Amino acid sequence: MKKILIATHGHLASGYLSSIELLAGTTEGITVINAYVEENDFDQELMKFVDGVTENDQIFVFTDLFGGSVNQKVTRTFLEQSSSATVIAGFNLPIVLEILLATDELSETRIQEMVKKCREELKVNSVREEVLVNDEEDFF
Repeated sequence: MKKILIATHGHLASGYLSSIELLAGTTEGITVINAYVEENDFDQELMKFVDGVTENDQIFVFTDLFGGSVNQKVTRTFLEQSSSATVIAGFNLPIVLEILLATDELSETRIQEMVKKCREELKVNSVREEVLVNDEEDFF
């Protein structure tokens, strides 16, 4: 079974969950951890997720900052527990949706292809007055 953990500083993880539910219609198999907010214990929530993992599960963990404290803690915890997981740091919404909606078990090669594709979703869309003067049909 595919299990997804989104762990971020602050409430970003919950925001992603809200968007995922709106766009994908499901949040089944997704756990979020809003790290370092007053009402939770990051370590305890992380261990609860890890304890729920079985050897048949394919685990994907999304963290907000590569090398950040959340990313370090997640990586260290999975290593210490000898659990296999794919950790994707600095993620965006397209990669979470790609992983979530994939119907097959994902190989390392396929995951790398997905990440590459989703990196290309990051674009600069400069809005300037001269763009607004053009016909609206030309915009899209």
